[in-house]
Amino acid sequence: MPFRLTNAPATFQKLINNVLRPYLDIFIIAYLDDILIYLEDKKNHIKHITTVLKALDKHSLGLKLKKCKFHKTKVNFLGYTVGVNGV
Repeated sequence: MPFRLTNAPATFQKLINNVLRPYLDIFIIAYLDDILIYLEDKKNHIKHITTVLKALDKHSLGLKLKKCKFHKTKVNFLGYTVGVNGV
């Protein structure tokens, strides 16, 4: 029987939740490798982006820059279109 990593998605979700726990549901929603940072004003939004990037870096988690989108007023997230007016 070959040995494989079981429950990899659940393990990764737990890691992301632990790394970003202080910010979850305050200004972040995270599902596996999708992290949505939201806030109403740009000044605090930039601070929050920096905070999240530092938290990920502290735990040696990297990002693919070409998959990142910054300062968008409307994004697709988990099959929903989320914008400034809601879902």
